[in-house]
Amino acid sequence: MQRDEHGKATRMCGTHTEITEHKLLEEELRRQAHVDYLTGVYNRRHFMERAEQELSRAHRYGKPLSMLMLDIDHFKLINDRYGHKVGDTVLKAVADLSHATFRDVDILGRLGGEEFAVLLPETDQPAALDAAERLRETIANARIPLTDSPPVSFSVSIGVSSMGSAEDNIDSLLNRADKALYEAKGGGRNRVCGVG
Repeated sequence: MQRDEHGKATRMCGTHTEITEHKLLEEELRRQAHVDYLTGVYNRRHFMERAEQELSRAHRYGKPLSMLMLDIDHFKLINDRYGHKVGDTVLKAVADLSHATFRDVDILGRLGGEEFAVLLPETDQPAALDAAERLRETIANARIPLTDSPPVSFSVSIGVSSMGSAEDNIDSLLNRADKALYEAKGGGRNRVCGVG
């Protein structure tokens, strides 16, 4: 800024920089830090962050909270028989069907491999078991079309746990849901099992 002898501005010089591309890149990096690249659901780290927030809210307001853990049955056989591209399509289908089945407030994350978790805020054990059964049935009825062979069908086993006391934390909910998941798998797969 240049001024005359009376302090009045006579000249100004500045620059403008287009930052749209930079802002878009920042947003994409932020998304990649939170989302599983293949399925589009939250990655493990962000799922755990969101779950901790919901757990705090549930404790604060005395609301129920439930956790589902689901695992695609015989996923290795799907990869071995049809290839990893079809396996990836199955993973995406599980994520899409889960999104279509659950509420917007429910938190879905891919924990790793073929294992997913869903946190159900304000949901008690009976309602969580109903939601898990709806998802199990929806997935069992899904078919992935293939160009040169019959469609691929698949199923999931689901373990359900619910908050039972003020001492419950996300790890204890996940551990109990994991035990229930292994009970479902041990009981023949394509089923839902729950623990308190």
